[in-house]
Amino acid sequence: MPKKKTEIIKTEDAYDSILLSVVELLEQSRRLTARSVNSIMTATYWEIGRRIVEVEQKGEERAEYGEEFLIRLADDLSKRFGRGFKKSNL
Repeated sequence: MPKKKTEIIKTEDAYDSILLSVVELLEQSRRLTARSVNSIMTATYWEIGRRIVEVEQKGEERAEYGEEFLIRLADDLSKRFGRGFKKSNL
């Protein structure tokens, strides 16, 4: 026996409601994931900078920036992780 028009409408409404709730859940999850990743990466880059300064300054008030050190570090990180690790970025 074919479904009545009201049954079809109720089924469509239920589907639309589930679809909307799933879409909202996925979008919220993606936003939270991006926010978490950004926070972790910011902390990571800060720590990288801290370690570079620590090595460069060697306990002194000011650093005598070792050109070779930064060039080598940039080269090694670029080979391993790809773009974003030029000497000027470090």
